Amino acid sequence: MRFRDRADAGRRLAAPLLSHRGHGTRVFGLNSGGVRVAYEVAHALGAPLELWVARTVDVPGVPLTRLGAVAEGDGFFLHADTVRSVAAPAAEMTAWMDAEAGEVALEAQRLRGAQVRMEAGTSTVVLVAEGIPAGDLQVYAALRGLRHQQPRRLVLAVPVAAAEELERLRLEADEVVCLQPIWALLSVDHAYDDLRSLPDLEVRQLLERAREFGPGRENWVPAQGGEWI
Repeated sequence: MRFRDRADAGRRLAAPLLSHRGHGTRVFGLNSGGVRVAYEVAHALGAPLELWVARTVDVPGVPLTRLGAVAEGDGFFLHADTVRSVAAPAAEMTAWMDAEAGEVALEAQRLRGAQVRMEAGTSTVVLVAEGIPAGDLQVYAALRGLRHQQPRRLVLAVPVAAAEELERLRLEADEVVCLQPIWALLSVDHAYDDLRSLPDLEVRQLLERAREFGPGRENWVPAQGGEWI
């Protein structure tokens, strides 16, 4: 299965999530790309849309070595093997995590613009990512940050993901929905014809337009990536 772009992926992903329409469901898009996919899901569910920012924390001076990830909502995830192998005191590793947490806050402010962050509350929360390659730690931190908001149910939804990560993520979310699990998926680029970077302005516009979504939209077309009618 290939997706034309994030919008196509979002429309397809919405179909298995329709059981969550209503009931105070809220949709969160993981970083910029996730917002574009999540926009289509939120439209189908008649649910409000919000951005949720997460960032990977790399070990300074050690290429391709990830210490963990941080996310909004005080979401932290540490890679246990890296923590054991890095020759640095705990205080220094904490400082690396805190520095990236500051970058998360700045990125979230830049992408939201003047909007105030929507809280998860006690509703069902659907976290949507554009894809999860093997070794992606951001989604773990994002789920933990949302879990701190104490939602009634936490759902992870993604068009394509590394199957081995999905198995581990079932421990973090109450429900995991994936259209295309792939073993040893190193990059999600190959699942999309168009995976261009999204300008900040486009992300803000999507979040603003999503405020107009109403509950119970019935005339949604879940066909092969069809448009809204």
